[in-house]
Amino acid sequence: MISHREPCRVLLVGFEDQDNLGLRYLSSRLKQGGHQTRFVTISSGEDALLDNAADFLPHIVGFSLIFQYLVPQYAELIAELRRAGADCHITIGGHYASFEPEIVLTEMPGLDSVVRFEGEDTLFELAERIRNGDDWRDLDGIAWRSGKRTVLNPLRPGRQDLDELPWPDRDNIPYKSQSLPTASVLGGRGCPWNCSFCSIVTFYEANGTKGRRRRDPFKIADELEHLYRDCGVRVILWQDDDFLAGGRAAESWAHAISDEVIARGLHRDMRWKISCRSDEVTHDTLQPLIEAGLTHVYMGVESGDPNNLLNLNKHLGPEVHLKAGDVLRDLGLSFDFGFMLLEPWSTIATVRNNIAFLREFAGDGASVVNFCRTLPYAGTPIAKRLLEEGRLTLRDFDADYSFLDPRLDVFYDWALPAFAQRNNGLNGTASLLRRVLFEASLSLPNRPADPEFAPSAKLLASLSNQVLLDTTEAALDHIEATADL
Repeated sequence: MISHREPCRVLLVGFEDQDNLGLRYLSSRLKQGGHQTRFVTISSGEDALLDNAADFLPHIVGFSLIFQYLVPQYAELIAELRRAGADCHITIGGHYASFEPEIVLTEMPGLDSVVRFEGEDTLFELAERIRNGDDWRDLDGIAWRSGKRTVLNPLRPGRQDLDELPWPDRDNIPYKSQSLPTASVLGGRGCPWNCSFCSIVTFYEANGTKGRRRRDPFKIADELEHLYRDCGVRVILWQDDDFLAGGRAAESWAHAISDEVIARGLHRDMRWKISCRSDEVTHDTLQPLIEAGLTHVYMGVESGDPNNLLNLNKHLGPEVHLKAGDVLRDLGLSFDFGFMLLEPWSTIATVRNNIAFLREFAGDGASVVNFCRTLPYAGTPIAKRLLEEGRLTLRDFDADYSFLDPRLDVFYDWALPAFAQRNNGLNGTASLLRRVLFEASLSLPNRPADPEFAPSAKLLASLSNQVLLDTTEAALDHIEATADL
């Protein structure tokens, strides 16, 4: 039992490419209650985790598991902690752990518990129980192991009012030392859509918060002003899965944020990036955001084939994507997009349609062509459908499937290694070109955009896109002509 005067020390472990708001909201909630936290990034390595555990002497180590294929890596890290003598409470959260707690507890014998779905209040109560020496096994929102049996406690309802939570803990982020100080911000949680490849809806439905919860625009502006004036931040990366989701109400909310940003003068020296759907991209919707600092848009395009879009449950057609691209060009915004060249029910014809679409959508180099195939993540309707069809397999915690046309298996087995570095590498062509296009359109008072840079950047992207698509099409031609069915 910890002294009642002593705070609970919680070591939070996870990835941090951009600000990891999931962990940082957990930390701020813990600090709000008087506890102490420290962060360790997975990318810093096993030694950094062990050194921090030895120095900080945590009462709780909390892991954030984003993707299921990382289960073996996390299991080994937890085993190393135990071998190093860590006798503290070890817990884990995140999408996969929330959906599959039995598997996670089985594969990670060093775990004590799983914090399921939204975890700010559950982890705080866990810290309170451990500090006071009280039993934690009856807490709502956790799963735990009783012998060989997994106990799933009742789920904890999520907060309807997100403004009750303190701002994310950013105390250890040295924004002012960055060449272009950039921070992540969350305006709301959830999504009203039900795309079959996405687990967002099922994740939030589980804690009773179906749909989208939006924070108060005035309080969001308070956070933006703090980041600007106190931290020197100049670029905001909105982490909302769909910033404009929710029709007219969402548009009014976004415009209210824009109005408040302009009223406080933040628009002069602060720029935004948002994510949204193609059918939300209109001149009237985006123009007020541009006046407040919007410079870049990420769109969930996903496919340019009508049948693929039906299987992905996108509720729109390719023409909507093309129109959105035209609007973004007209408004002078840079943009990038997600795209799945293949989904589980693809055919040779749908792949060809997607290649033709990509040539039309981004052949001019306004955006970088990049693609993958649909992955059946835990909790998604696609994973459920594949399971019902007997096509879902697990290979080292990588959910997998074969295509109905075996020629597409041959095609994908070629494409994955052929474009791995180009499409997925941190310093691969796609990543570098995205940065170049973003920089070419970014203009701030102390770093105005070079008017000659943007055309050159677009030309580079156009040439890269053409090589990628020509190569892909040639491979598809060859496989279609020679592979045995």
